[in-house]
Amino acid sequence: MDDYGDELPAVSRQQINERFDKGSERMAAIERDLKAATQGLHEVRQELQERNQQMADLLEFFTAMKGAFKVLNWVGKVAKPLAAIVMLGGACVGFWTAIKGGASR
Repeated sequence: MDDYGDELPAVSRQQINERFDKGSERMAAIERDLKAATQGLHEVRQELQERNQQMADLLEFFTAMKGAFKVLNWVGKVAKPLAAIVMLGGACVGFWTAIKGGASR
């Protein structure tokens, strides 16, 4: 009888051993599946770490490019008036050369 008062079927030692063997086989299969799942999880974690590193590198690149564009924007703001000053200087030199060259003819 079991704890609930139900009558248990009579089993032989061979039947008990067969049940233990089946239980052992089942446990071994569960352990193999667990090992395979653990290995798969480890591989996924490695891939995620690699992707995280790639994303960090990409973010660093974009941050650097953002800074580079700021610098280029500043250079562009300075280059416009500087180009006008250089053109004015070139015009003055050309005018001066024309005056000096025109006086000798």
